[in-house]
Amino acid sequence: MDAGLKLINNDLNDALYKLLNDDSTGADNALEQRKQKIAMLIKLHVRHVQQTVITNRRRRQQRTRRRFKQLRSFFMQQMIELQSRYLHMFAMLRMKHAQLDSGQLEDTQPYPDINDDPHRDQAESQFVTGNQTQFWEDTIPQYSDEEFLSSLHVTRSTFKSLCSQLAPTLRTIPELTSAHLDKISAEKCVGLALYFLASGERISIISEQFALPRARTIKCLKVFCNAVMTNLGKALRLLPQSEADCENVVAGFQRECNMPAALVGVLGVCCIPLRGKGKSDADFVPTLRMEFLLDDRMLFRELQLRNGNGNGPRAPTPMFGEPPNPLSQLPARCINGRMVPAFVLAPVNQNYPLRPWLLQQFADPVDPHEYDFNEVADHLHELSDCALHRLMSRWRFLSQPLDISFQTASCIIIAATVLHNLLEELSEPHMLEWGNTVDVSRFRSPPIAPKQDTSEDADRALEVRDFLARTISSTEI
Repeated sequence: MDAGLKLINNDLNDALYKLLNDDSTGADNALEQRKQKIAMLIKLHVRHVQQTVITNRRRRQQRTRRRFKQLRSFFMQQMIELQSRYLHMFAMLRMKHAQLDSGQLEDTQPYPDINDDPHRDQAESQFVTGNQTQFWEDTIPQYSDEEFLSSLHVTRSTFKSLCSQLAPTLRTIPELTSAHLDKISAEKCVGLALYFLASGERISIISEQFALPRARTIKCLKVFCNAVMTNLGKALRLLPQSEADCENVVAGFQRECNMPAALVGVLGVCCIPLRGKGKSDADFVPTLRMEFLLDDRMLFRELQLRNGNGNGPRAPTPMFGEPPNPLSQLPARCINGRMVPAFVLAPVNQNYPLRPWLLQQFADPVDPHEYDFNEVADHLHELSDCALHRLMSRWRFLSQPLDISFQTASCIIIAATVLHNLLEELSEPHMLEWGNTVDVSRFRSPPIAPKQDTSEDADRALEVRDFLARTISSTEI
């Protein structure tokens, strides 16, 4: 603002100096004209000064308001994080304090082993019972239908249906019905598992709310997941095998994105962090790499979980990377008089091998048909991200670092995917606000180590991809 005012004053001084030093004839008329010009210049000067001051004042006020708004948002975020950390630490300290009082404190491990020692479980049950919160027995039954859906991410009717299907299996589990421990009903076991999946709370918080020791809480999760896979595992259907199933899937993809009728799935990959640090590096964070295959309805068909930190010369082959595999053995399909192998679309920038049954985008497109193929592939990858976002927003435990072992996490993730497929097929409500805090870009998996590809299948894959790209261009509306 000071620079603007200085410029206006300099312009006024220059104009007044020229008027005062004007030697033109006609003294009376010239003097009158000079007076009028000086008055006009002073009026314009005042107007410019007012405009400069008001404009800069408004801009300063707007900047100040924006700065205060950003500070308030940052302050609220910090307060929420501090509150969450305080609740976690308070629950853990409370449990350890109870253990110290009862003389049952044991060495803490980052991934505790789940043993079946009845004396230990009974001792843990005694101190937990004394601090029982009755969350499941008293609080949940008082919830309205909206609150129940918001807490467990399933409706009451679906919850009852799940309990009726899983109860026969859960009632035969010794860990739930043992005589020397408090019995856990099938309904409580299902409710605990769904609350853990939907809330994303740590195991210690779940144990506190359901008044169970940590070991029994993890046991409940594992027996629930085993029961889901035993009774509902068919919801995670494998790669399309029957002719009718293949026809439905390829037709669905063709309607969605104009891809020729040979695409049977879209591959996706993400990396889920696990809590705990590595043994040799303080910055090392263990992760779980999840590869998944989606069909035309964005349901999960196949799932492959492995150690996400094993990326090196000995890294395992990606899904469908090498023959023979179920995908390479699917029958070829006739497109415009040419037999084309059934294929899936590989994720972007993951260094997957190029195979006739495992295609990917053009790295450097040049011709129009190559751009058309990449445009269709981009749309399918967007749908893949939407499917992953929908899974993670329904089961928010996936969007938080898991404080459980790799084996337990794999078991729970597979069961959660089965339940997600089942709920999607039942058209179970999925609220938009569940995904407000979920950002799937945070879970991008690092690419696998590239390898020199000298296989003949790579050359055949280039021909198949070029043919499909030209077919897309020729049939584009």
